[in-house]
Amino acid sequence: MGLALRLLAVTLLVLTPVRASAEWQLKPFFGVSFAGTTTLLDVENAAGSANRVYGISGQLLGEVFGVEGDFGFAPGFFSGGDDDGVVGCRASATRCVLRSSVKTFTGNIVIAIPRHLTTYTLRPYFVGGAGLMWAISEPVFGLTGVSSRLPAVDVGGGVTGFLTRRIGIGWDVRYFRSVGSKSEPFQSFGPEQLSFWRANMAIAIRY
Repeated sequence: MGLALRLLAVTLLVLTPVRASAEWQLKPFFGVSFAGTTTLLDVENAAGSANRVYGISGQLLGEVFGVEGDFGFAPGFFSGGDDDGVVGCRASATRCVLRSSVKTFTGNIVIAIPRHLTTYTLRPYFVGGAGLMWAISEPVFGLTGVSSRLPAVDVGGGVTGFLTRRIGIGWDVRYFRSVGSKSEPFQSFGPEQLSFWRANMAIAIRY
């Protein structure tokens, strides 16, 4: 009982100042994915190229620690950023991808430089967490495609600076990687694996 009370007291001491100074930040973003690698069927060999990414994240951030939910969507991930595979065809029509995408959803822990030290400048932060990836690729002419949901982890960091009390700008770089995958015949070469980097710029809205 004594140990439980001590742990409860420490938890309250940690959480009380965070709760008192916590703020919400909503960040719609636009960026690129790059340096991707995969064992999934990638007939256009496009996973490693730069592909556009859209998304949104929401943070509940205290003086130092916080939590975050992050959603990203990369259309055309397996077709060089082009959703219309017919336009992106290579020498052989059978190597075209009609449509493809990668979606990520992760829950993260945020560790930021103390807010009182960055009132009038950029505030750096680090993030790390886990979630899911959804990878979809549909080649033309009915060839075997990809439809996978993969557990994933992510780690990265960024900076945020506010131009007014409510509106700011942020920059962020993260690494995403699938984990604990299995082999899927006709869909992957060995265990399913997908990893890539994401760099983005966001509008930060503070509540």
